Amino acid sequence: MNFFATHRYLRQLLIGLATSWLITSFNHALAAEALVWKFAVGDVHHYQMVQEIRMSMDLGPEGETVSTVKQTLDMSWEVESIDESGAARIAQKISRTQIDIAAPGQANVRYDTASDASPQGYATMLAPVLTALTTSTFKFTLSATGEITDVEIPESYLEVLSRSPGASTMGGLATAEGFKGMISQGGLTLPQSEDLIAGQEWSTLSEVASPATGKITTITTYHYAGSREIDGQQFEVFVPKIETRFGEAEKTNTANVELTNQESSGEILFNRSAGRLEFSTISMRMESVITAGINTIHQKLNQKVQFKIVEPSEAAR
Repeated sequence: MNFFATHRYLRQLLIGLATSWLITSFNHALAAEALVWKFAVGDVHHYQMVQEIRMSMDLGPEGETVSTVKQTLDMSWEVESIDESGAARIAQKISRTQIDIAAPGQANVRYDTASDASPQGYATMLAPVLTALTTSTFKFTLSATGEITDVEIPESYLEVLSRSPGASTMGGLATAEGFKGMISQGGLTLPQSEDLIAGQEWSTLSEVASPATGKITTITTYHYAGSREIDGQQFEVFVPKIETRFGEAEKTNTANVELTNQESSGEILFNRSAGRLEFSTISMRMESVITAGINTIHQKLNQKVQFKIVEPSEAAR
């Protein structure tokens, strides 16, 4: 597998996994929301999500390559209305995106939508999509039990996405229905907070299409670890465990992925009195063997996602 084929495969796999992890991160928020999520019209919560990926590939005689991706998203959730059932209409805005990519054989890519500097190199292809992302408003209805319905994706964003280089590798994200399906899968219903018992567990499942590896299925099992007091505030603590499965890739793709090992760890904190997600972090390590024709590649993937509430002043920086 030459550099260009490897880079193309890497890009497809990263997009698929990143999409899958965005769903998982959204599930983390909703796991807590479904317990005692509290809404008030006009409320605005500011969140920051940081995703870090490190991928190494042993190419045999060609040696080892290492690629890294770091992406930071600053976003807000505003409650626009609450219906008779207690479900809230939420407007989500991403105010800033920062991305840093380092891959073998090319210059590092750094881009910040809040910067006045012009994008350079590969960042010029990313800039239109990231700019559209930060100028769009995504809306959805979130019930008191954490179910997501009526997702609205701006047509202007989808148009930019569909015209971007490599849009075909983004699977369902390149279509309105695919994007809506991705967010809707983040819906999660949990037992009521008064029914929770330390040690209780439940699982959720999400699926994302990926041309590189076929359907990516993510099974997240949540373990309720009880309550914890931090700085005078009471938090509900959850420990997630993630299992990833790959389906069959498209017939035009000759790569086959076999997972040989995977581990995960993390913690989710939900603020009971405020009725909101306060913090979540999860790390995952996967080892796999990729077969492409006569070539065999041993791959290691380390990924960490942190999602936390921040003060407006911090989100604005």
